[in-house]
Amino acid sequence: MIAHQASTIMPPAVAAVAEHPHLQHQAHRSLMAQMHRIAERCALFVPHPVAVAQIDAAVGESEGGIVALECETGGGATALICWLAATRRWAFWLPEDDAGAGLTALCAQVLALSDLPIPLVPPVAARDALTIERLLEEASAKRQSGDPLVVVIGRIPDETRTPTPPPLPVCVPPGVVVVMATTPGEQQPVIDERITARVTLQSGETWLTEMAAHRGVHRRLATVIASRSQGSPLYVRLAPGLAATRVLDIRRLPHGLSALHQRWWEGLDAQGRALAHILAAAHHPLPVSLIAALAACAEDAIIRLLQRWGQLIERTDEGVRLYHRATRAFIMHASPDGIAAAHARFVELVQTRSNGAPERSGWQDEQTLSREFARHITLGGAATRSMIDVIVRRTWVRAQERRTGDLNDAANDALWMLRATAEDGPALHLVRAAALAGALTFLSRSLPPHAPAEVFAAAVDRGQPRDATMRRIRAMIDQLPDGRDKALALRHLGEVCYTLRMRAPAMRMLSEALDLEAPGPTRQWRDQHEETLVALARAAIGIGAPDTALGITTRIVHTERRGMIETEVVRWLIAHGRRSRAEEVAYAISHPGNHDWAMAEVAIAHARAGDYERAGLVLDTLRAATAVAWVTAELACDAARRGNPRAVDRVMLLPNPALRDRALAQVARALIVQVAPETALEVARMIDDHETRARCLIDMALDHPPVAAQALDEAATAAVAVEGEERASVIAALAAAEAASGQFQVGMRMAALLPEGEERDRAHSRIAIALARRGDYTTAETVALTITDEDERGWALDELARILAVNGRHREAFALATQIGDDAARARLEADLAIAWARSGAAAAAHARAGQIAVPAERARAQAAIAHSLVETGARARVFTDIASVLPPDTRSRYLLAAAQALAAHELPDDAGAVALLIPRPLERARALVATARAAAGAGDLQRARRLLGQAFLTIAPLGRTETLQCIGWASDTLALIGGAELLLTVAAALDEIDAWLVN
Repeated sequence: MIAHQASTIMPPAVAAVAEHPHLQHQAHRSLMAQMHRIAERCALFVPHPVAVAQIDAAVGESEGGIVALECETGGGATALICWLAATRRWAFWLPEDDAGAGLTALCAQVLALSDLPIPLVPPVAARDALTIERLLEEASAKRQSGDPLVVVIGRIPDETRTPTPPPLPVCVPPGVVVVMATTPGEQQPVIDERITARVTLQSGETWLTEMAAHRGVHRRLATVIASRSQGSPLYVRLAPGLAATRVLDIRRLPHGLSALHQRWWEGLDAQGRALAHILAAAHHPLPVSLIAALAACAEDAIIRLLQRWGQLIERTDEGVRLYHRATRAFIMHASPDGIAAAHARFVELVQTRSNGAPERSGWQDEQTLSREFARHITLGGAATRSMIDVIVRRTWVRAQERRTGDLNDAANDALWMLRATAEDGPALHLVRAAALAGALTFLSRSLPPHAPAEVFAAAVDRGQPRDATMRRIRAMIDQLPDGRDKALALRHLGEVCYTLRMRAPAMRMLSEALDLEAPGPTRQWRDQHEETLVALARAAIGIGAPDTALGITTRIVHTERRGMIETEVVRWLIAHGRRSRAEEVAYAISHPGNHDWAMAEVAIAHARAGDYERAGLVLDTLRAATAVAWVTAELACDAARRGNPRAVDRVMLLPNPALRDRALAQVARALIVQVAPETALEVARMIDDHETRARCLIDMALDHPPVAAQALDEAATAAVAVEGEERASVIAALAAAEAASGQFQVGMRMAALLPEGEERDRAHSRIAIALARRGDYTTAETVALTITDEDERGWALDELARILAVNGRHREAFALATQIGDDAARARLEADLAIAWARSGAAAAAHARAGQIAVPAERARAQAAIAHSLVETGARARVFTDIASVLPPDTRSRYLLAAAQALAAHELPDDAGAVALLIPRPLERARALVATARAAAGAGDLQRARRLLGQAFLTIAPLGRTETLQCIGWASDTLALIGGAELLLTVAAALDEIDAWLVN
């Protein structure tokens, strides 16, 4: 067997990390686990010169990107990567041997190797590929040409090892080369597009013979083994030991690694296969005594079998396990039912030894068995799924925290439970598992409390800019969960800032630290929870269940937020003719502002239904003057539209002059069409405030051209009396109204009354817009181009172009846009014009034009918005994936999200799902999956919708609580279709329950 010994190998990257105490503290556990594997693989490794030369050539020729090291399982890729990590100043990551913190360790290596200014790994690094991508970008900026930063990554664990795939960097900047072990034919859509070169690792018989001889095999036997290996170094490693224990007949060696495993498997009796199942099902090494209990065999028999299997077995300080993934994969393929039964046996033994209470402490092999309990429940099939409820209890979470000292294992358990529920669990269990997994992932983030302050002080001493460094450090602290450690970090950083005479940020941080130490959930924690409840309540309103929505709102503590949803319920009830119930709900709203406005809407509803008595009674209960004025104005306008010349009477009773003037202006505009214009003008003359009267008369002139001359004359009189800053604005509006009424020269003369410069330019821009709305585009453009102020001219040209687009003159609009000097403003306008053009029916031409926009963000926004129009013209998934293939990851994610949403909205869930799976970023991918689920639910395929939601939650939960709750909010409409109002109510209760025991 292979025994791990103390390693004397010190990879250069590890030595670099050791120079930074905080990085060493953060990455130590993962680096030690990976160094054990490096030491084991390098102990007898013979580097293949051709393979090494190929990798060196690929790295040297690459300007940046991913180099795929293609190799069949057992072909020596991991050994070569370990040797490169041990001998080169390259960063490394062995995902199968990283103790669950490989990304954190990789970030630490990049920080140390590149000597980046802030040697501290952000807390989110373990679950978020964006962190390592940003560090790689920083590192690339410091590299000299021809000296790339190289990162080697081993094989990714299969789906039985981890609940979710580890996040991989997909955005590799120039100057950084990632060498990644892959299997030929393996599909990794997100990664495949970023591969710049491929190196195929092949082993010839001569080299394999040398490798076998190097391991002490007789030269003649080494030649035979190499000839039968079919190029597999693992075969060369395993065959001598199996031949020595007579598992294999040296005279009839099998051809190839698969045949070797088959020959071994065929020679096993029931006891041997039971042992093989147990070892294949286990992830971590197991002590022999535990294996014996699981396999129901005597320890002596287990030891004899393990010795006979030779190099198939690896011995560590913790116990024994299968040496290579190839052996485990063979057993899983040969006997999947046996593997499932082995997982079930683990679960059964936990139940037996803990007397049915695995959250208890003190039972035999507690540490070993509890570590993988959730995994075995998930992989054990239907026989073990009944145990899921154990993992989503507070007692289990606290037990795992007690056993390990942190919440990492509990978070990992919750992800396994989410995965189990995502496959076939009820929707309520799915949401509950997602919320718990996201929350525990967030709560498991950590940072040594003294580290941020010490790193900041050291960076300032080295001459780093204080403000920029402070922002980076604060961003790291903000990633931590609220609590004692975060408060300590803020206090220590605040004290350092105070000594550096940065007193304002110091006082802010010390104040924040005090707030965090207060009992109960913080405002941010509560707000995130309640925003999800708001989404659930809105979903209930959407399916016509207002009482359910009200039931959900009772869980919202923030009165204004609760009142907002209650007001939406009131509006729904009014729209469906349930005015009495609407009044009851409005009356019960506790937030004063929401209460008054909801009651105001009820009063208007009563009045419009003809119940003026009840409307008056409700109106008399209102306390806010603005609400009273709004109701009065709305009812007066209704009367005016019915032709009532006395509509203004009640408005005149309003005591507040400003509110009365605004209400009179509304009534005057309502009267202008339905009643004699002279009556409307009389009402306008009742307005005391000159500015309000002038603007009202201007609006009346534009709304009813027959009275334009008289109204504008009176508006001019009122405008002259306006004083202060608003005078220029009113005169500019008056000048524009004159031009819109056909009096262009009058408008220009009026604009000339204003001082030259900004005020006159504003008037000219309003005149230009007024002319364009009349259809006089040539004159409008001429006026706009005479404006001297660049910002005002740009605004006018922007508005003119939009008016041209509304009237179908898209090419002229684009031509006008080119005259805008500001690059950002021009790009923003071009994007909006392209979107409008696409919506008018020219999607293909608009998409092509959007591709010419110079600013990347605006180009991406336009292309994403045009996706809906492209779908309407018949575009399908392939069109969007081809377009997205040339975009950078962030832009591609947003574009493919828009495409998936468009496809889903057009009832094409198959295409939407295919596009969603190609999205690099998890947040956008989850949102696309939710949109696809909504489409499936709308089509009546509720099972598929539930599975898609499971995929979305499993994608988003590793990011943390904020993102998971946000995703549950996105999914609320789909949950309503799947389980109706009852599901929404129980989901709200489940979220409350989880929050209650996580914060207490």
